[in-house]
Amino acid sequence: MKLKDIVTLQAGLYAQSSPKDNAVYVQVRDFSPERQIVKDIKPSVKIEGRAQNLFLSSGDLLFAAKGNNNFCAVFQELAYPAVASSSFLTLRIKKSHVALPEYVCWYINLDTTLRYLRSEAKGTGIPSISKATLEELHIPVPPIETQRKIIEIAKLQAIAQRLQNKIKTKHKQIIEYKLRKVAENE
Repeated sequence: MKLKDIVTLQAGLYAQSSPKDNAVYVQVRDFSPERQIVKDIKPSVKIEGRAQNLFLSSGDLLFAAKGNNNFCAVFQELAYPAVASSSFLTLRIKKSHVALPEYVCWYINLDTTLRYLRSEAKGTGIPSISKATLEELHIPVPPIETQRKIIEIAKLQAIAQRLQNKIKTKHKQIIEYKLRKVAENE
């Protein structure tokens, strides 16, 4: 199934900061390395009129389409209304009984998917993955229950990876400590 059959895609908004701000302007720098949005972002832009239709909702997907750090993240409500910056394409699931946002996000974040999307990027200075390219992405859509299982396994794998990294760091620290003690006693 093509991604455009599962989601509606919309480009992010270009906005400048305003002293009369009423909305958070979500940018790539507002995400942790684990692709989690920083929760304490304060409003920095004023959004009014038709642009209010661009306010993000929980479950929207944000795809960082510009630059070399492409990723997808599931948006969760913040303390203030929020809009996506022009670095993002916003994806909104059309039918929640067909696809879960977390599943679509997981699939987009697969190394093979991101490699393909990057190979289709345009631009030399700052590569950009187009809305059309993302819309044409083929994505397998298993039953919802299978999607839930995939998401749960992916979460466990991420936890295991973080724990392995912590173990590796601690092991290195122990070895360095012991070697330093040997060097100091000589």
